[in-house]
Amino acid sequence: MSYLSVPVLSFSIPKAGDYIDSSAATITGDRANRVRIVKEDSFHFNGFFADKLQQVLGVYYDEMIQSLVQGMKQAFANARNLPKSNRPLPIVLSGGTAMPEGFRDRFEKVLNEAELPFAASDIRLAADPLHASAKGALVAALAGG
Repeated sequence: MSYLSVPVLSFSIPKAGDYIDSSAATITGDRANRVRIVKEDSFHFNGFFADKLQQVLGVYYDEMIQSLVQGMKQAFANARNLPKSNRPLPIVLSGGTAMPEGFRDRFEKVLNEAELPFAASDIRLAADPLHASAKGALVAALAGG
């Protein structure tokens, strides 16, 4: 979470991108690199898949989204000195894991079912989701954060 471009709160979850790739590869017998390519090029939500890899990816993504929302809930519950705001907060999704079609909608659905200490005004995908996280980390490092 950033306020006036200053990082205020951060957290991470261990079971996202590379974890999904390697776990799905183990189950399907594919190589993790192939899983990553399928995930980035053709995986999407809101559809029926006859392909086992697509089904497995769906299960891991659903688990990851649940963990992400629970992680957000826990991070906000444990945070001290958060800026006060009565306005809903925008959420920007980034990273390669957020790229599949329908991810934003699935995330929003799970987020709306959770009881978070804030309301979201807008949930959107970063303009360049694959590189946005790295660019943000670079900006923070250059700013001394």
